[in-house]
Amino acid sequence: MSRIDYQRWTGPIAEAADPLLGLCTAVFDEFDPAYLLGRLPRIADPDLWLAIEGGEWAGFKLGYRRGDALLYSWLGGVHPRLRGQGVASQLMERQHRHAAAAGYRFVETRTRTANNPMILLNLRHGFHVAGFEVDAHGVAVVTQRKALESALAR
Repeated sequence: MSRIDYQRWTGPIAEAADPLLGLCTAVFDEFDPAYLLGRLPRIADPDLWLAIEGGEWAGFKLGYRRGDALLYSWLGGVHPRLRGQGVASQLMERQHRHAAAAGYRFVETRTRTANNPMILLNLRHGFHVAGFEVDAHGVAVVTQRKALESALAR
């Protein structure tokens, strides 16, 4: 296994759009660039974590603020060649530690019900099922939520 470096993106989120788009097309089947490019400029307080292998973006976890206490973990993925190596867990753990230190009390995410690996990963990291719906496109989606440990309690 090659060395993976993890870091938080600190630049303007607009500057992350092109490399994120490239990674999304490698990670997700039939990814629609408009999904990322149309929403990215409108998110509040973006929190982007990266897994970098050999200078290239190989995984990411992107969340944003929804209210005073909630971080919405919107989009994330790991390049297929690195799946099953704990990269997604490392990104999630870093995102949650940072969110707790920043004063968030909860993190929430929505996942297609067909994406069992992501649902199971969330459950292993302390999420619980908080809801279920069929979205506007007819896709079944589960909402999962996790209470974050206060940085002061550690």
